[in-house]
Amino acid sequence: MKIIARLTLREAVRRRMVLAAGLLGLAFLLIYNLGFFFLYRDIRASGGLGPTLARNEFFNFISMAGMYAVNFLGIVMAALIAADTLAGEIGTGTIQAVVTKPLRRGEVVLGKWLGFVILLTLYLTLMGGGVFVSLWAQAGYPGAARLDRPWR
Repeated sequence: MKIIARLTLREAVRRRMVLAAGLLGLAFLLIYNLGFFFLYRDIRASGGLGPTLARNEFFNFISMAGMYAVNFLGIVMAALIAADTLAGEIGTGTIQAVVTKPLRRGEVVLGKWLGFVILLTLYLTLMGGGVFVSLWAQAGYPGAARLDRPWR
């Protein structure tokens, strides 16, 4: 099963889906950072956010909007990668090389699933981290700084 998961990861890289998803993710983070930069600059120029509650509400809204977009990109990536994997390999005949090994069908399917889970977990972690790091780097948002000690 681990071998099938590793082959699934290699297949995703070979078909350049990881590259496309990475470029989409970088484009999103760039646009998100630019939007937050200009919004935060205008708010500071107009007198700031006022009390702490208004400041926290603003940062929570911006971070939730970013995480919503990350969630959407993750769903799109999952659909694009998984759509043609098993059916495409059956259609092209590349699955024949894998099935000749002494593996059960369940191991092949679970190995494919495990490869997708690893890929999507890595993607969502990097994208979500990018959102929080951008908020922390530009404005010192305390929500991102609390990630190291969430019990505070």
